[in-house]
Amino acid sequence: MNTADRRTEIINILIIRRRTTARELADEFGVTTRTIQKDIQALSPGYPIYTKQGGDGGIFIGDDYKPYVNTLSADELKTLREIYGQAQGSQKKILLQIIHKYGPDKLEL
Repeated sequence: MNTADRRTEIINILIIRRRTTARELADEFGVTTRTIQKDIQALSPGYPIYTKQGGDGGIFIGDDYKPYVNTLSADELKTLREIYGQAQGSQKKILLQIIHKYGPDKLEL
């Protein structure tokens, strides 16, 4: 895996986990923690990544970072809202997750 691929995967990991450690990433990628630290320094200007020391520390990505926000067109969002209104049970829950993942923040249904 090259540097660019590893850095992309680090972002993906942070999006999913929201928190990890340099040691965990180093073990996963088979590199040193210093390499991960360099990756984080390189990624920080373009992403809301921050680190925190201590027992509750690690590498974090900002809670407000949602890379898929606003990727639905207005027509797609309208259609999903209509389907959501007719859905029931787990289908309704899954549709809501999709709308929150890909739609604008604080969308009212």
